[in-house]
Amino acid sequence: MDFYTEFAPVYERIFPYRPGTLEFLAARLPERGRVLDLGCGTGHYTGAMAGRGLEAVGVDLDEAMIDAARERYPAALFVQGDLAATPNLLEAADGAFCIGNVLPHVPPAALGEFLVELAGALPENAPWIVQTVNLDRLTPLVEPFDFPPLDAGEGFVFERRYVEGEDGSFRFQTRLRRYDHEVFAGEATLWPYTSRELAALHWQGGFELDEELAGFSETPFDPEESAALVQVYRRAVAPDPAP
Repeated sequence: MDFYTEFAPVYERIFPYRPGTLEFLAARLPERGRVLDLGCGTGHYTGAMAGRGLEAVGVDLDEAMIDAARERYPAALFVQGDLAATPNLLEAADGAFCIGNVLPHVPPAALGEFLVELAGALPENAPWIVQTVNLDRLTPLVEPFDFPPLDAGEGFVFERRYVEGEDGSFRFQTRLRRYDHEVFAGEATLWPYTSRELAALHWQGGFELDEELAGFSETPFDPEESAALVQVYRRAVAPDPAP
């Protein structure tokens, strides 16, 4: 069983909905139209967008996450899909976002294809918001990196570790325990895109970097110190044809 499937019942306890995140997104996304939440998890932000009158569509690879999202937010549309296998996944939209360190799950070749397809689904100047762990400060990964444990209350503690993988990847190892009992443990492959690598891939895919921040509190991004990276892109405007 995929560890994200096992994670779904307790996902909200570990990564709760944050009103400040919604306000950051809402300030940059259109007030009306169709918005894509790519890697939506249990669907909090998709549901919140739908509650604001947007046509909100959440996409996630994991079936258990999608089932939980559909049950809680019937006003939004949720689709099970893989961002690394993008053909026919994306339809025309007015804005999109991908938060929670989802994008590093997509391998480099597939990410390039995905960004080209996403650019084709968005109008010129449409916003595309990305949040990841700040991987500038961890690359290259000289030794395993342990995140501070997340105390979710009632004895639940979530532990995360990055370990060097193959072909430049990271192995993302997780463990959820309650007191001394292990609820689950799992592993996924991540690709450690630095801020510059992400910007270059986006430029090649048809996007221009508009903002680069350390988080949704809008603190300036410091590649050496920041824990997170938030990049706000705009769909590039096509140059005027030559006369």
